[in-house]
Amino acid sequence: MPGLQSGHDNGGFDNNGLMPKLAGSLDNLVFVAPSPIARRLLWHLFSIGSRRIVQTDHHERFEKPGAHLFWVQSGEGELEYRSSRFELKRGKKIWLVDMAKPRTYLPTPGRHLTITGFRFGGPGLEFWHEEFHGEENAEFPVDDFRVVTQMQSELLRLVRRRPSGWEWQVHLRITEMLGRLLMSRELLASPHAELSPPVVRVINAISANPLRDWKAKELASIGKVSYSGLRALFQQAGQGTIHQHIQKARLDQARLLLADKRLSVKDVASQLSFSSEFYFSHFFRRHTGMSPTQFRQHLKG
Repeated sequence: MPGLQSGHDNGGFDNNGLMPKLAGSLDNLVFVAPSPIARRLLWHLFSIGSRRIVQTDHHERFEKPGAHLFWVQSGEGELEYRSSRFELKRGKKIWLVDMAKPRTYLPTPGRHLTITGFRFGGPGLEFWHEEFHGEENAEFPVDDFRVVTQMQSELLRLVRRRPSGWEWQVHLRITEMLGRLLMSRELLASPHAELSPPVVRVINAISANPLRDWKAKELASIGKVSYSGLRALFQQAGQGTIHQHIQKARLDQARLLLADKRLSVKDVASQLSFSSEFYFSHFFRRHTGMSPTQFRQHLKG
């Protein structure tokens, strides 16, 4: 965060992995240094607290890793997020933004805007953004706002006191909040078309071996129907085309593999059966808008 610096040899973090705000800063943030295992396996915090914005505050893509879940503490303004614009004011609403995307906070002229919340990361975060369609609608209604403020207080207590197993407790609380966001969009309650046995067999096969470069004929054989019949069943079930399903499975697996820093981009390409690192990078950029290297940089704290 601009303006937050420290002269400590440990990069500004204290012995507990926390970095408090500087005196006189407009921010009231606590920065957290997640452990290696938390970064790899759990939802983890990067920072938590509030920011007081007094003038237009623009952020380019990839400035910080993770996502920011926040609400308005006082004042009012607007959020420009990709091609969308959201009104920011106090009330029963929270916002979730992807830090990989450009965004601008605009306080109402002559007024300030104070937002509070937490920035977090974790395996598969990009999948959540896709399901939420965050670029079009980053705003979520909240029925009982006491739940939100209580969770914020619990997270602050955990990162300040660091009791035994505190990172697991952070993971559980963030999971609970994300579950509430799913329910608010009725993503778990929406009716889905019943899948036919051939479609189930094919989806199970792809899920069991997402690294394989699946071919249409072998999938039709697994489904025990003709390829044209399988294609029609996929479309009837609302699963899109077979090719789209295969590509999505490979993309999901690519993201998970790239999160493992022990693997090179070439290793990931090889595991996904791409003929070269170049073709894998082209595939990844076409579907995500960023290169594998940029994606990895975004995951770093």
